[in-house]
Amino acid sequence: MTRRNPVLSGLAVLVVLSMVFSAGYALGLRQASAADARTEGQRMLQALADHLQRSYLQRNLDWRKLYDGAARGMLQALDDPYTAFFDAQGYRRFREDFRGFFYGVGIFIEKKDSRLLVVAPIPDTPAAKAGLRAGDHITHVDGVPTREMPIEEAVARIRGPEGTTVRLRIQRGDRTFEVPITRARIEVVSVQGEEALTDAERQVVQSAQAAYVRILAFNQDTAERFSAQLRRAEARNARGLVLDLRFNPGGLVDQCTAVADWFVPRGPIVHEVDRDGRTRTVNATPREKYRRPVVVLVNEGTASCSEIVAGALQDTGTGVLVGQRTFGKGVITTVVDLPGGRGATITTAKYLTPKRRDIHRKGIQPDVLAGDRVEGKTDREVEAIRLEQLRRAVEVLRKR
Repeated sequence: MTRRNPVLSGLAVLVVLSMVFSAGYALGLRQASAADARTEGQRMLQALADHLQRSYLQRNLDWRKLYDGAARGMLQALDDPYTAFFDAQGYRRFREDFRGFFYGVGIFIEKKDSRLLVVAPIPDTPAAKAGLRAGDHITHVDGVPTREMPIEEAVARIRGPEGTTVRLRIQRGDRTFEVPITRARIEVVSVQGEEALTDAERQVVQSAQAAYVRILAFNQDTAERFSAQLRRAEARNARGLVLDLRFNPGGLVDQCTAVADWFVPRGPIVHEVDRDGRTRTVNATPREKYRRPVVVLVNEGTASCSEIVAGALQDTGTGVLVGQRTFGKGVITTVVDLPGGRGATITTAKYLTPKRRDIHRKGIQPDVLAGDRVEGKTDREVEAIRLEQLRRAVEVLRKR
């Protein structure tokens, strides 16, 4: 019996070496095949361009428009709503997101199940005044269907010069209707305090001697604005904090991790994992921390970067989540500058919570369910849901 072991070991080594060689050979073939396909595709486009130049009936072709169309089609073929190409005009509009103001109608949107969803209208903007609601679906922008349209392209189409009009076709429940909206300059104050509350909501917060901070989006100045609000809360000796991330569509990763760093005492805030499985971890710093109880309000409009904050506080036990399951966007997109003022967004990594939960297309389940989803609800029903969730958050805060 024992004498067979060397033979078996030798055979095992041969089998393993054969498998390694086969795997390496197959990988090499796939890589070579991919490189060949790229080269072939580039030659095909060049050959097609040559044919157009020589033979197309119309001589004066708009080559910029044609190549923009080819680039747009390439990224659309990935069937990834977060990877998109922008022509020069669209790219300028897209980058407005991070300045704190833009020219448009004043809505946060996301793509869910191939549909363009209104996450929330920004208060006192043309969209809010036109009656758009969270949960509305935009089926067309100026007559162009949005079902196969990447979200970044939809953003660029909805935005435009101040004073111009965009026509949005809205599906709300069983109703479909068209709304013309005049674009304006939209100021996004990314962090708000109690001034954002109704009288009834403010009374709920003040009765508990709590502080309230709402983050609408994570822009370039969000972390700074949030720090100022939190210091004011500490100066008032508030018993705890209600952090409102409802209808927050996300934004800049460095800004949301800076906000989470106020609460996470040590260790990971978020893990970023690329396509090769390499992990980059953003850890908490030794900075001053907020030590009082924290309750985080979330709902189906809490997406992307705001889910990084919510997930970090939930996993580290530094905050209790109250509301509805979050949106479930757990990927990171990188903004890429391209020649001629063009640009693109490319999905380059996924993120995991501190406990390495992958929340993409799943969302985060709150610790305490409260209220309801707002899709299809009237303005009065939405207001009642928001108040109910806030009351539940304050109840939880009192017990901590």
